Amino acid sequence: MPKRQKSWTLKEIDQELNAPKGTTFRAFKQLQDGFDEGHDFYYLDGRNEQDAAEIEDLRQAERVYASTINALLFTQAGYEALVDFLRDD
Repeated sequence: MPKRQKSWTLKEIDQELNAPKGTTFRAFKQLQDGFDEGHDFYYLDGRNEQDAAEIEDLRQAERVYASTINALLFTQAGYEALVDFLRDD
């Protein structure tokens, strides 16, 4: 499953950059129109049984915030775009 490739979560990027919770999500919202789902990121819908199970696995591994309902997983390309954007700010 492509979602299981090496990926980064919002929480992991926030932590790597020593940024407050929500920083990476706000950057994603600004860049979202230029991102391609399936190439730059994957969206996990908490209402979908399979995605909900994956989100719970991420929660147990402490890769997402405890309050996460839906999750975004970023590929290498998405991760690099977000980090570049946030480091340039």
